[in-house]
Amino acid sequence: MAKPIKVALVNDYEIVLEGLRALLRPSEPEIHVVEIDIRKKPRRRVDVTMLDTYGEIENLGDRVRSLASDPGNGVIVVFSFSDQPLAVRRAMRAGAKGFISKAEPARQIIDGIVGAARGERVVLTQRSRRAAIDEALRWPGRDVGLTERESELLSLLSTGMTNRELGGHLYVSENTIKTQLRHLYAKLNVRNRAQAASLAGQGILGDHRRGTEPVG
Repeated sequence: MAKPIKVALVNDYEIVLEGLRALLRPSEPEIHVVEIDIRKKPRRRVDVTMLDTYGEIENLGDRVRSLASDPGNGVIVVFSFSDQPLAVRRAMRAGAKGFISKAEPARQIIDGIVGAARGERVVLTQRSRRAAIDEALRWPGRDVGLTERESELLSLLSTGMTNRELGGHLYVSENTIKTQLRHLYAKLNVRNRAQAASLAGQGILGDHRRGTEPVG
């Protein structure tokens, strides 16, 4: 039997990591999640580090570059809702070995991780077709009716970024951000950014932690 691929999951929201872990669980023992990390580097040596970009306020390239600088993190695979070509290029140029869209089927995601662990360059995106997000990948805010993009946008409001900066961060236009904010405010029944950010601070997006949780 082939040696299991040891994987660390990295993100700032526990619910995001738990969803990804649930998605990968059926692939055991081929893929074994050994650690989930809340915004910190893995503590153990792993074969693959999956960086879920949800709510990532740091520059994607810098975040990938930081993880890739430590050989103990294995190969870096970005797992993202935003699969714009610019995001893919930035991640790969910064040292990521793979870029996988959350809209890919579970088996494709697993195959992509396996391929990256073998040293293959993996880019799996869904820009050419519509696809449903797997039920396991539950994002913060889903239970109150927010789409993943809306919840991600809500998580970023407290950073103080302008609409233009938010657009650059999420790889969409400033006008798109304005439209998405209007939809977000309507769903939350608020009038402005400050009120929306206040709701986010009250825990509407679930557990937002800093720390490290080993898996086993």
